[in-house]
Amino acid sequence: MLRARYRYRARVNKLGGRYVLLDQLGAGAMGVVWRARDEFLHRDVAVKQLLLNDVESNEFHEAVQRAMREGRIAARLQHPNAIAVYDVVVEDGKPCLVMEYLPSRNLSSVLERGPMPPQEAARIGSLAAGALAAAHSAGIVHRDIKPGNVLIGRDGTVKITDFGISRALGDVAVTKTGMLAGTPAYLAPELARGAEPAPPSDVFSLGATIYAMTEGEPPFGKSTNDLGLLYKVARGETRPPTRSGPLTGLLTRLLANEPSQRPTAAQAAEELKAIASGAPVPVTRVIPPRPMTPPTGTAVMGAAGPGTVQGPPRTMPPQAPRTRPPAPLPATYDDYEPEPEPKKSNRGLAVAAAVLGVLLISGVAYAIISNYGGDSTAGGPSSTPVTTSETPEPTYGKPTTNPPAKTTEKQTPSQTKPSQPPSSKPPATKFSVAQITTFVKQHYAKLPSNVDAARGDWDPAQAPGAAEEKEFWGQYSKIAIKEGPLVNANEDGTFTVTTLLELTEKETNKATTEEHTLKISGKGDKPLITDEQRG
Repeated sequence: MLRARYRYRARVNKLGGRYVLLDQLGAGAMGVVWRARDEFLHRDVAVKQLLLNDVESNEFHEAVQRAMREGRIAARLQHPNAIAVYDVVVEDGKPCLVMEYLPSRNLSSVLERGPMPPQEAARIGSLAAGALAAAHSAGIVHRDIKPGNVLIGRDGTVKITDFGISRALGDVAVTKTGMLAGTPAYLAPELARGAEPAPPSDVFSLGATIYAMTEGEPPFGKSTNDLGLLYKVARGETRPPTRSGPLTGLLTRLLANEPSQRPTAAQAAEELKAIASGAPVPVTRVIPPRPMTPPTGTAVMGAAGPGTVQGPPRTMPPQAPRTRPPAPLPATYDDYEPEPEPKKSNRGLAVAAAVLGVLLISGVAYAIISNYGGDSTAGGPSSTPVTTSETPEPTYGKPTTNPPAKTTEKQTPSQTKPSQPPSSKPPATKFSVAQITTFVKQHYAKLPSNVDAARGDWDPAQAPGAAEEKEFWGQYSKIAIKEGPLVNANEDGTFTVTTLLELTEKETNKATTEEHTLKISGKGDKPLITDEQRG
């Protein structure tokens, strides 16, 4: 191994005419990392040469282009807890990423000594979550958060590395040979089911990483069968934390099966910082008031254990108190032996049967009326008001005060009003799906020739720089919509639009397809783009 290392250095001693390789820091499935010296700026840097095979294939050239684009995108991120990308160079046709050098150990090697206290895990997690929040604000999704990509410096510094590299290489994917590239132990369930990476999937992977810090293993367990583990991931079969102390509640939400039930990276950073310092945990309201329905066959981790779906408690119709539970039914009637009971008169048995029948009929009638929006005036023989309780929206980090119970008085038929919708709020947006579809088509029709006009479709506060946009779209001579736009209207008045674009490169005249996802605000006088994820 040592001889091979020095043979490589002798053959490629200097990359890009300025980076002199010094020694190898590590190697993995994605590439080889070297410590190098930047002769121009006189500083040490880390150089990762991505492992790409079959140089003559079309897939190789597409992977090189992706690596270059992802490197440029990752270079936009500047955060004290993220490894900065300085440069991307190509040596022997293979891309090399030049990054910030940090003398450190990755979290995976640190955890070989065993789990860590919840407060220390919260400290590391809060710093990593802050870097993720900054990345998501810049339109960057990491896609491969795991202990191996979290670096711990000698002074306790925490930095996330490998932004964008996993996407360039297709790190978690099934290869042509049917083997799995990368481990799914920290993968979000929706990605295992075929969804595209998004900020909530990064949040899940962050939660899985923090879970491993305190529990000693990932939430899906340890397994050498990657495909079997991937199946468990797709079903969301996480195990509840048992040794995470004050982190337990937050981990449960970070590892929610439904992406919409997870907090954002910024919210997670705030809560983790509070837990690390022992301060009161801030309230994070992310779970909607209605219960979420996971895909068929999936399980959501809840306080009751794996396989339970959490949701607000249901209000059951009033039932008569029972003095003793009913005896279990026999397997067959031949096995049935009546229990000895004290002697009762036939009259007492008849009265008890009549009362039980009336109660059962009243309960059924109550359930039917409740389910179909009927009035509570036909509940039963009693003339007392019927009281129903509303379930308060769940909150976290502070006691929940139940609102006073509402009492519905009996009404005459003339006073009965038709049932009203649960909410009378005005619509969050005045734009229809068809209007947003037309807006997106018109936006891409302006590209690549008229970048300035296309930037006019952005929210001014969120619009990318003109030079940066012209550099990206300037690579292409033609842009066409191959599939879509697929528009999803969100409850907050925004739209998520996914479009598959066919991009024709200027230099090679080669057409490639790339998926672009726009976040569009429909709250103003006209639709405005607030975010774009490319690739």
